[in-house]
Amino acid sequence: MTAARLTVTDYSPLLRTDFTDDTAWQALLDEIDDSWVAVMADPAHQGLSVPELVALVPDGSQYPVLVVADDRTFSAAERSLLLIDVRGEPGRTFRAVVPDAFQSVIGNLAIDNMSFDEYLDSDSVDDSSVYRLSDRHRQALAALQGNSQASASP
Repeated sequence: MTAARLTVTDYSPLLRTDFTDDTAWQALLDEIDDSWVAVMADPAHQGLSVPELVALVPDGSQYPVLVVADDRTFSAAERSLLLIDVRGEPGRTFRAVVPDAFQSVIGNLAIDNMSFDEYLDSDSVDDSSVYRLSDRHRQALAALQGNSQASASP
């Protein structure tokens, strides 16, 4: 089965490339906020390599990354998604831990608040190319969430 080029979308595609566990796929979708991604679960993407996935990106696409739910997403103890650069240097990758680090990364990349390079150069990407939120980042998010919850109270 040959994969067709991805459809044009304003949001980064979340591509499913591992189809071994539908329950795990649904759990992933339930765990993340998909407002910054366009979910695409096409069996033609199964097992595609990073260069093959990059080749599916339509000319003139506006999204910064492809997000990939691959075999490692579903087999590792710590769930993470693969992010593939499609703007600066297409094909570069790192992983983001689900849900908190992923949500931060995809939102910041989508609004150009941070670049792929900034993530790769950050201390939060470890030697295995996995991005995790720093303690400082977690504290800032908790403070923001506390303020938004407090302001929402009567």
